Amino acid sequence: MDMERKLDLYVEEMKMHMEESEFFVQPELIINPIILEIKKIDQQLSEEYGRPIVEYIKWRIKTPESIVKKLYRKQRKPTFDCAIKTINDLVGIRIVCSFQDDVYKMTKRIRKISGLKIKKVKDYIAHPKSSGYRSIHIIVELPYNEEQKIGLEIQIRSAAMNYWATLDHQLSYKHKVVDPKETEKIREELKSYALDIAEIDKKFLKLRKKIDKL
Repeated sequence: MDMERKLDLYVEEMKMHMEESEFFVQPELIINPIILEIKKIDQQLSEEYGRPIVEYIKWRIKTPESIVKKLYRKQRKPTFDCAIKTINDLVGIRIVCSFQDDVYKMTKRIRKISGLKIKKVKDYIAHPKSSGYRSIHIIVELPYNEEQKIGLEIQIRSAAMNYWATLDHQLSYKHKVVDPKETEKIREELKSYALDIAEIDKKFLKLRKKIDKL
């Protein structure tokens, strides 16, 4: 059996387990209360600073295909149990803020949400990934069953960096790559643009602070 067929079978098995899991059938029962808390923080900060802080909030559940591919890429067994135990972003919430300092404001308040089980915080703004990616990730543990937790990743980034990340994600998950050399060329171009966007983020933040003082 070729590898592609094996992965297809793992995807079907993953889908079956997810459809049998109450969490994956009705994830909003756990996610919506967290979203509500995040929206409350946004409202509080917006009133405090007299301007919008968050541009939008959205969430998603990883698809069976995405889960299997991630496990395979990380050389882990592509099973449902392994996914629950090892993947930190089976559930994802993305918060896009207007400015870079707003990202830190949101991060600080989210870390104080009562009852939120935070596993770790990754600051890719202070320490960007090699690709140039800049964002803050808050890894949260959600209750799954009596013995297990499930991973939720809250991504918080500026609007400018979100624009970059959209293209990076599109390139990373391109299903058919005709020319790997062209892909690498685009990736290097994206990396250089990440530096440009980081500078633009800083310049707009500096300009906004000047306007705040008027």
